[in-house]
Amino acid sequence: MPASALRRGAEWRTVTPLPPSTPTYEVVWPRSPRGVQLRRSAQRLDTLDGKRVAFLWDYLFRGDELFPALERELRSRFDGIEVVGYEVFGNLHGADEKERVSRLPDDLRDRGADAVVSGMGC
Repeated sequence: MPASALRRGAEWRTVTPLPPSTPTYEVVWPRSPRGVQLRRSAQRLDTLDGKRVAFLWDYLFRGDELFPALERELRSRFDGIEVVGYEVFGNLHGADEKERVSRLPDDLRDRGADAVVSGMGC
């Protein structure tokens, strides 16, 4: 079979057509279309000194070990930092997840959170 040239990017490749008896297979691309549009992130805080930081967790992976250690470390580094524990917000995973997450902006605002540490597992 004759070969044909195929340009890919900045280089040329030689492509040899397959014989008609060669089986072909349908292929499905593993990526789906974006379900959520990208948004610009909030501006970072200059410091956590004197700020209130909310912890969020989905109760799936070792947050009960991670968050106390993280809280100790943050308190040792930043003067006057306040932490709103994950217990205040409850489990953000489960049957009422959609409702809880939709309330989250108001809950964070009501509690005066300046920043969030989100410990969501997969």
